[in-house]
Amino acid sequence: MAEQGRRELRELTDADSLRLLGTVGFGRIAFARYALPAIRPVNHVLDGEDVVVHANLGIVPLHVDRQVVAYEVDTIDEHTQLGWCVILTGTTEAVTDPDDALRYEGLIDPWLPGSPYRIIRIHPDIITGIELVGP
Repeated sequence: MAEQGRRELRELTDADSLRLLGTVGFGRIAFARYALPAIRPVNHVLDGEDVVVHANLGIVPLHVDRQVVAYEVDTIDEHTQLGWCVILTGTTEAVTDPDDALRYEGLIDPWLPGSPYRIIRIHPDIITGIELVGP
């Protein structure tokens, strides 16, 4: 394990945060369900600055338009505790255009069971990222 004093925390720019987010295919969406916080894993693809998720109806709320959510993606090594974390906060929008939905379905490889699936776009208002680096 890395020594506590030997790690350094660096803030990432929005561009670096989005670049790192685009290197992985899944994250965790945090949303309100029955007025309580809920967090679920989902698959995603980055489309410009928007995050598009492929989510089962049982995982995300049934009403997805204009809901404020947080989306978190990270890669942190269990042993060294080095890596990065990106969190987006923004509003959701259901992807209803059939051509867009078909395109996203081809880009996102869902790994969670269940049907039917819904495609949701997250428009970030706040992008924060940190990187834990060693010497």
